[in-house]
Amino acid sequence: MDPEVGAILSNITQVLTAIGVILTALSSFANRQKLNTIDKRVIAAAVEAGMAAEKATKAAANTEVIVTKTNEVKAQIAEVREAAVAVNAEVIDRIKNGERKD
Repeated sequence: MDPEVGAILSNITQVLTAIGVILTALSSFANRQKLNTIDKRVIAAAVEAGMAAEKATKAAANTEVIVTKTNEVKAQIAEVREAAVAVNAEVIDRIKNGERKD
């Protein structure tokens, strides 16, 4: 082989290798940018999930308070019903016995 042709082929090989290295670097940079974007999305999603969990915890606590208060009101209503039944029974008894309280 002619030494000039060998030198030209060597130069072409070096140029192609350099182009390959440049393309690999560009591809690596683009992939790094994509990974950074994905990282930001993952972090944002994690923050939103944390905030949602905090809201759910507060809602659960509020629900527990509401249930407790509802049960207290139910108990008070039951007491009032018992008292009303007792009063009604007493009134009926007095009416039957002819007693009047004026």
